[in-house]
Amino acid sequence: MDKQHKLEKVLGDILSEKLLENLATNGRIEQFEEGTQIISRGDEVKEIPIVLSGTAKVVRTDDNGEEHILFYLNEKEACTATFSICSKAKKSEIDFIMETDAELLLYPVHLMDYLTKEFPSWRYFVCRNYNNRMKEFLDTMDTIVFMKMDQRILKYLEKASKALNTKMITITHQEIANDLSTSRVVVSRLLKQLEHEGKIKLYRNRIELFQ
Repeated sequence: MDKQHKLEKVLGDILSEKLLENLATNGRIEQFEEGTQIISRGDEVKEIPIVLSGTAKVVRTDDNGEEHILFYLNEKEACTATFSICSKAKKSEIDFIMETDAELLLYPVHLMDYLTKEFPSWRYFVCRNYNNRMKEFLDTMDTIVFMKMDQRILKYLEKASKALNTKMITITHQEIANDLSTSRVVVSRLLKQLEHEGKIKLYRNRIELFQ
């Protein structure tokens, strides 16, 4: 399958034919294995990643080296953080990591302004991604402000389950604690409580979600 045909199959319902032709001509499609990090904090971003298949995660690493997941990206989604970085010619403040094996379209940063000026469907695509991230941001704020920690943990697992399209989530208690800015002891205690309530099943480095 050639590049343009592949892009049409994934993005043809939201991007115009001429835009897809431009993306195929100037971009490149690559496959990455789970765990591959293609953007690190402090990097100069040279390409915009768009997910064609699989799942990626956007992570913020603090000064102590602890990772905090900001959001997941699935098929037809791009990282809004790279849009803002590119437009201001700044270095990356996020890490972009493959959560599963994934296929990405990587498009040169220096052509982004051209896409914005010439293709209405690209502007729609950018706005669509910003809108999705804003909804996630508001959902996260509601979770932090209004939910107790056990509810936050369950919400976190539900979001991961939806992003990865599986009820069996591979994750450690420490990773959950890092992402929710709490302690591993608290997470472990509340996971046991959720298991007792029949909402999850705990395994070694895995959690099965029943909801």
